[in-house]
Amino acid sequence: MIKKIAVVGAGGRMGSWFSRYLSERKGITLTLYDIHPFPVKYPANIAISTDIVNCVNTADLVIICVPISKMPHIIQECATKMKPGAILVEISSIKNRSYRELKRLPEHLKPLCIHPMFGPAARRVDLMKILLIPVRNEMRELRITKDLFRGAIISIVPDAETHDRFMSIILGLTYFTNLVFATFVAKQDYESLKKFAGTTFKIQSLLSTSILQEEPDLILALLSQNPSVRNQVRKYLVEAKRLERLFSVHNESKMKFELEKLKSLYQERENMESSYSQMYRIISYLNKGSSDRRTF
Repeated sequence: MIKKIAVVGAGGRMGSWFSRYLSERKGITLTLYDIHPFPVKYPANIAISTDIVNCVNTADLVIICVPISKMPHIIQECATKMKPGAILVEISSIKNRSYRELKRLPEHLKPLCIHPMFGPAARRVDLMKILLIPVRNEMRELRITKDLFRGAIISIVPDAETHDRFMSIILGLTYFTNLVFATFVAKQDYESLKKFAGTTFKIQSLLSTSILQEEPDLILALLSQNPSVRNQVRKYLVEAKRLERLFSVHNESKMKFELEKLKSLYQERENMESSYSQMYRIISYLNKGSSDRRTF
């Protein structure tokens, strides 16, 4: 039974999220550690440790929330200090190196490899999506994940290679595309663009600026430490050039055919009318929020 949980990297954005989330669990005692100073005003069930050994050596479960580049080393360090039977949880967005370290854990420790598909601003557990990459015992690891994140949507990815290949598009290519958009727009008359913009530009700008709120180290890691990203970006630029050539020749019949083909492809996979409605619901919510703020 999990009664004592340690969070390593508790001062970071995701470390802070896990600390807040787990502090609300009844019967749980938390110990937090970070190499950098962080606020010490916490509930009574939370202890602050200034030493990683004292943080993890009696914990039933250790969650490591450190930058991707540091994750393998911290996994190794924690593993040598944890008690037999304890669970070591790794949450990074790229798994190639950290997953190998979890595979090497001594048999007396239980590895758990997950990827929370949400950021530190998330609030509702029932809207969370957690990816689980089984390491040794899929059923046991799924049971632990369900217990930690009750009500969350949990999807199983078969292995680290598959995970990173998916993330090269879901995160890597998405971040790259939005960074290009943000870089281009920043060189324009942004205030006028916002003033005259409609729905599409507002949504795209919202995505781009929200990505810029991420830590630079995370953005760089997503783009440079996943071996699949460069290949996906290269393919994306080829498609961009192909479409640019298609539109530049002003061949309306080819342009229309291309758009209809793309629309048909997505209609087979998505409820496009629902997607359109969802976009306007988002805009309505954002506009309502702006109106509320102006009221006060």
